[in-house]
Amino acid sequence: MPDANLYADRIDLARYLAPEDCPGRGADTPARLAAALKEGVLPLEECPAMPSWKRYALSLALRAIEIMPRVQSLELPRPVAPQLYEINEPGPDTPVLVTGNSEFTLRVLTGVLATTVSPFFLLMVDCRGDTVDMAMIYRSFTPQRLDQAIEQNKLAARVTYRRLIIPGILAPLKEELATYTGWEIVAGPICAAELPLFMGEAWQPPL
Repeated sequence: MPDANLYADRIDLARYLAPEDCPGRGADTPARLAAALKEGVLPLEECPAMPSWKRYALSLALRAIEIMPRVQSLELPRPVAPQLYEINEPGPDTPVLVTGNSEFTLRVLTGVLATTVSPFFLLMVDCRGDTVDMAMIYRSFTPQRLDQAIEQNKLAARVTYRRLIIPGILAPLKEELATYTGWEIVAGPICAAELPLFMGEAWQPPL
């Protein structure tokens, strides 16, 4: 059975880069700097002006295939319990990541989350075990199911703000989800290995 598509080719390094991150190396635009890093022409070690958190996050994104566990392409949904997972002792100001309740999705996300000591809530929404790309096709990730997950897990009592980060592949549902739930919906990256870059300094490396 072939491996599932984890969308590593959809990681957009350029959106997080600026020429001043690595001055004097000929990469005078974010796109050129991203290309130099991807091609290995420019090692991260030669970018001392870049903040340490960004170098760490970039190192993960550039090794996305190694960071994310291999999972097989699904023929049938593989559901796990739709529940709220607590990562690294979260508190009331902790970011909330939202995804579907696929076993394979959980495996990939926990693999990426193992690269940080920062706290997160991970809210698994009941979409019948579909991965989020399949949930878009089958419309199994709905505003009603997200609202149900928020209520069942008493999320409003766990955090002091009303903001959820959804996978980028669900971005077309952003306004619909926000209107129905009353929560601010932020579309994150399509590939899980881009999360460290997307979260910025909130993604602290292990000591």
